[in-house]
Amino acid sequence: MSNESTNDKPLGLGETESNAGAVRSGRILGWGAVVAAFGLVGVIAWMNNNNPRSDEGRITANVVGVAPRVSGPILRLPIEDNQKVEAGDVLFEIEPEAFAIAVEIAQANLEAVAGEVKNAQGAIEAQRLQVDAARAVLAQAETTRAQAEETYERIAPLLEKRFATPEAVDTARRARDAAEAAVGVATAELAATQALIRDVAPLLARERAVAGILDEAELALQHTIVRAPFPARVVALTISEGAFARIGFDTITLIDIRRWWVVANFRESELRHIRVGDRARLTLATNPGVEVGGTVDGIGWGVTPMPQDPFPGLPIILRQLDWVHIAQRFPVHIRLDADTPPELLRVGATATATILGDSHTED
Repeated sequence: MSNESTNDKPLGLGETESNAGAVRSGRILGWGAVVAAFGLVGVIAWMNNNNPRSDEGRITANVVGVAPRVSGPILRLPIEDNQKVEAGDVLFEIEPEAFAIAVEIAQANLEAVAGEVKNAQGAIEAQRLQVDAARAVLAQAETTRAQAEETYERIAPLLEKRFATPEAVDTARRARDAAEAAVGVATAELAATQALIRDVAPLLARERAVAGILDEAELALQHTIVRAPFPARVVALTISEGAFARIGFDTITLIDIRRWWVVANFRESELRHIRVGDRARLTLATNPGVEVGGTVDGIGWGVTPMPQDPFPGLPIILRQLDWVHIAQRFPVHIRLDADTPPELLRVGATATATILGDSHTED
C-alpha cells in the first residue's frame, strides 16, 4: 500500500514549471539553430556571388612549336628534354655544308656579273669619247662648209663683171660641195658612234638579281642554326642528332615561361560578377599550401557544349548530365602574378581560383 501511494503522488508546482522552462529553452535553441543555418547559407551565397570560386582550373602557357627555315640533317643538338633555355640559346644546328657551297656559288656569280658591268662601263666610256671626237669632227666640217659657202657666194657674182675667172668660181664651188659632203660624213660617223654605246641597265639589273640570290643563300646559311626566340622550357623532345629537320615542320616544342595563366571554368550565372581586371586568389595543385595571386585578363565568349558537333576553334566543356539542366561553364583566363614561384608552374596542372570581386584593378 505504501508503494502504490508513493507512485501515485501528484507532481508539485515547482516540478511543472521546471519542465515547461526546459521545453521553452529547447524550442529557442532549435529555432536559433535554424536561423543560424539560414544565416550561414546566406553568407555562403553572398560570398559565392561576390567572390565566385572554381576548382576546375588548369595552369597553361603559350606552347610554341619551332620549325626550321631550311631542311637538312641535324648536326648538333645541345639541349635536353625539360631543359630551360634563354632567348638566343642554340636549340639545334643543321648540317651547313650545302648552304655554305650555295653562298660560294652566289658570291662567284656576283663577282662575274660585277666584272661584266665594269667592263661594259669602261667600253661605254670609250664609246662616249669616240662620240665626242665625232662631234668635234662634225663641228669642224660644218665650219669649213660655212667658209666654203661664203667664199663661193662672194666670188660667183664677180664672174659676170669679169672680176673673177671661171676657174676661181669653179674652184670655190667644188670646195663648197666638198665641205658639204664632209659634213654629211661627219654626221653619219657621229650617229654610228652613238649607236655603239651599250645600255648598261640590263647588266645592272642582273647584278642586283645575283646580289639578291647571294643574300638569300647567306640567310639560309644563318638559319642552319636555330635559336630560342624567348625564355622557354624544352618539352616533348623526341629527336636526336642525325634526324632530318624539314622546313615548316615543328622540330622542337617550347613552353613560353614569360607569361602563365590559370584557365578556370565558372558557371554562366557567375560571369556577371567577374570583370577583366579583377584580382584572384589561386591555389595550385603543385603545392596546395601556397596561395598565389593573379588578375583576370579574359572571359570566354563561346564554348562547345557537345563534342560531336563542335564549333571550330572553341574550347570543349562537357555537360555531365544531359537529362538535367546544368549551368554551362565558361573559361576565365587569370594571368598569374610575375612573382609566382616558377617551380609551381607546369602546363596542365590543376588549380582552384577565387575571384575577389571587390579588388578590381585598371590596366
